[in-house]
Amino acid sequence: MKKALLLITGVSSSVAGFVPTIICGRIQSRKIGGNSHLHLTTITGTNNGNDPLIPQSVYSTIAEGKIAVMPNFFPQSEIIPLRNDAQSLWADGKFSTDALAGYGSTGKFDPTKDRAVLRLPQWKNDGLGNYANRQRFGSLMANVRSELAYNLNRPKLDTGASTTMYGKGSTEISYTRFGPGAFLKRHVDEHHEELKSVDGWSKPTRRSLSWLIYLNDQDWKGSRDGGQLRCFERKQRPEGRIGASVNGDLQIGWLGATSLDPLERPVYLDGKRHNHGECAMYCLNEDRSKTYISKSFETNPIMYVAGSETLVKKLLFGERKDLADRFHLIEPPKSRISDILKGDKAYLGWGEDAAIDEELEDVEPRGGTLVIFDSVTLPHEVLATKNKERWACSGWFHEDQQLVPT
Repeated sequence: MKKALLLITGVSSSVAGFVPTIICGRIQSRKIGGNSHLHLTTITGTNNGNDPLIPQSVYSTIAEGKIAVMPNFFPQSEIIPLRNDAQSLWADGKFSTDALAGYGSTGKFDPTKDRAVLRLPQWKNDGLGNYANRQRFGSLMANVRSELAYNLNRPKLDTGASTTMYGKGSTEISYTRFGPGAFLKRHVDEHHEELKSVDGWSKPTRRSLSWLIYLNDQDWKGSRDGGQLRCFERKQRPEGRIGASVNGDLQIGWLGATSLDPLERPVYLDGKRHNHGECAMYCLNEDRSKTYISKSFETNPIMYVAGSETLVKKLLFGERKDLADRFHLIEPPKSRISDILKGDKAYLGWGEDAAIDEELEDVEPRGGTLVIFDSVTLPHEVLATKNKERWACSGWFHEDQQLVPT
């Protein structure tokens, strides 16, 4: 069942630099050059919660594990130069095709129909395209990052290596292009370090929040053009902090609500309390203390194979069948065989259905729309485009990685 999106309306105006134009309760009408306009000033330095770039309602939406959708965050006067830059760099062969997207059912690989990305090294290259405009855009996104860190109580978004290693904007950032017919299957953007084997602990940062600015025309219509971002949100509002605990343990699953415990609870994986490769799952109590709900276990191979959720339920909860019945992974591992068994062999990007405890959000990729969501907990896919290219600027705000267990 689909439900109405959170839509924060805006008006278009342009001032020096990138200045989004969103109406919310905390924005005041200000005089500029003798004319009165509703607008936002760019935040500089450490954000203290004043002069918000984005409305307060966005933070509660993200904290509930949902996608925050802000139409008209950028006016077309700012979107067009970004799209022109992306299209020019695509024409010059600066994009990389990652073959992650699918298209059609037969035929040879065609890069014009796949997803192509202008990767970070090219984005940061001052000799390519409209570098000055990309720097300007990056500066704005750095301010957005600071505001999110403050209002979501994710201070690591605004400190450490994650604020310096990705260049202007301190974000993993790229242009993306989906050719006609391209789609991207359901996935999540970040996984616990233990679910990425040893490589998971080797990275200095990890994804915390995902974001996109769509660079298409504003008359994009999903029923005609396809390309919607489909999100699989929780039907029931989760209890507590989603994505990661304050100490950096990432969430891997949920305990569903029951009549005795009518709250859906995030389940985190502790890779520090035990030796590397030996972990345990826990939930957080109201006082932030941990209640461990599983036996200690090694994540490899039990969480690396298709069908791992069934194995976890059978092997890790001991006599607690009540917990086993409630538990499920955010996004179980998949294999080609499991896709075929599901009937996905001929899947052409028309959109997966929601599970019984999920509900769908389909976001139209209209130009100027900003979307933000938690990288760990929100499964999503991109539906197939139909007859034209789909352009976006996409990125991830990172937090520094927790220390390797000893």
